[in-house]
Amino acid sequence: MNAPEVVRRYAVTLLEAADETGVTDSVQRDAEGLVATLRQSGELAEFLANPVIGAQVQVSALQQLFSGKIEELSLNFLQLMGSRGRAAIIAVVLQAFLELIAEREGVVGAEVRTAVELSPEQRQNLQDRLERYTGRSVRLETQVDASVRGGVVARVGDTVFDGSINTHLERLRQRLAG
Repeated sequence: MNAPEVVRRYAVTLLEAADETGVTDSVQRDAEGLVATLRQSGELAEFLANPVIGAQVQVSALQQLFSGKIEELSLNFLQLMGSRGRAAIIAVVLQAFLELIAEREGVVGAEVRTAVELSPEQRQNLQDRLERYTGRSVRLETQVDASVRGGVVARVGDTVFDGSINTHLERLRQRLAG
């Protein structure tokens, strides 16, 4: 995981607390839901990132929004982040927490960029190939990116697999020029 140290510390702390209390699965579901909520709700993300809004106001808002809807440990963690002035990085910390769980379970994330949406069988084929290469289970996150033009660019950890038309054309240009 390539996270700043403060993000990693909070994520590890949440994972250890969830393991100690036996609510890891519930907290994982909460984290997945909260990350999705923060991605979809620009207003909430902006509210939490706004340095002008006081920490106590953010803590109170988090309490009102999520009380009774998520695990008590998850809510306490959100309030802790808010009270320490770290509300702006809640989504990043929760994503790092999910990555820690995935690492522990032997799952690695792969970010895939393509020019067009992949069909289900193309996704499965790509996932199978990446799993054979890494020797681990792979969780694909796909993104359509018109700048790719064609082909696939996949990142697994620090390794980038660039099978894009852009790269092939650049290699061809270099061979012809060289």
